[in-house]
Amino acid sequence: MAVTITWSIDSHKHETAGKKCISSVSYRVTGVDGDTTDSIYNDVKLDRPSDSDMQEYSDFLGSGNTALVAAVKAKLGTDTVTASENAIQNSVAMLKAPTEVWTSGPAAA
Repeated sequence: MAVTITWSIDSHKHETAGKKCISSVSYRVTGVDGDTTDSIYNDVKLDRPSDSDMQEYSDFLGSGNTALVAAVKAKLGTDTVTASENAIQNSVAMLKAPTEVWTSGPAAA
């Protein structure tokens, strides 16, 4: 089975007036393969567009997190997005089929 990758938004910070520009985003990249799940969490600061190029907050988030995830990916760039997705795929694969395990030491006498 292949790892399914999902990008999601945990939280974001936005201005309190005007069009309420979103300035910072906490995002998560989650990988799932059967019963095995892992995720990477990080923050990114978004560039502030000019007021004329900015959507109203409610319009921007009207599609749920779709536009915000797209903005995060655009800010991160293709190389970082690919690296994040590869890292989570590798992490899920290692959890699913570990090549090493921790074992308790012998009991003290």
